[in-house]
Amino acid sequence: MDQPVVPHVVFLPFPAQGHVKPMLMLAELLSQAGFEATFINSNHIQDRLEHSTDIAAMYCRFPKFQFRSIPDGLPSDHPRSGSSISQLLISNRDETRTEFRNLLVNLGQKNGRWEPPTCIIADGIMSFAIDIAEELTIPLITFRTFSACCTWTYFHLTKLIEEGEVPFQGDVDMDKTITCIPGLEGTLRCRDLPSICRRKEANDPILQFFIKETAAMPRASGMARDSVKEGGSSYSNLQKLIEDIKSMSLAGKVSLSSVG
Repeated sequence: MDQPVVPHVVFLPFPAQGHVKPMLMLAELLSQAGFEATFINSNHIQDRLEHSTDIAAMYCRFPKFQFRSIPDGLPSDHPRSGSSISQLLISNRDETRTEFRNLLVNLGQKNGRWEPPTCIIADGIMSFAIDIAEELTIPLITFRTFSACCTWTYFHLTKLIEEGEVPFQGDVDMDKTITCIPGLEGTLRCRDLPSICRRKEANDPILQFFIKETAAMPRASGMARDSVKEGGSSYSNLQKLIEDIKSMSLAGKVSLSSVG
């Protein structure tokens, strides 16, 4: 008789503190729910974590949890802080992409107590993970670390540019109401828009990066988009996410043993 599939969720945050911390909290919650969890940091973030956290104690608290790390595309002496943090957004991701794929394949070679990955939860601005998940037929959930309202605004950045709302030109009334985002008409003011809307040019690489990454998010596995329901509590949303991941794991039963 087949043993029940133990979901093994692989987490891929964007390598910055404000992205890593909330995703790590989610990984701990899913580990407590009985899932296996592999959390993939950048080498830089993992090095800092090991100097500030008792990793052994964390593994004792979460015995089905493990860290792995991959390059972030920047040289080791790069500060990755302050104004230079934006360089992480447009750094060469080829090495990161290759190492992430290789790590997934390696995790798929079942050995010891770890099951092959059955689901990926990737930051919404790490869209290369969607390409790899599609190639390896692993369900993927995109995860944004801010509110649903803010995420919806990111989906309409192109519309904001077309309507001339972004980028801000000259002396802008920051209390001017934004009317071109469906469902948020009359709710948002210029000052409420994400900080990237204050870039000087519409073709700014950072602004275009967020447009491109957000546009890729709907390619994530369809079941994941139902995990957060309007008006639902945080607890009920978490339970829905847990059930969705279990269903993905049962449906997929992913095997990477033949992938090179």
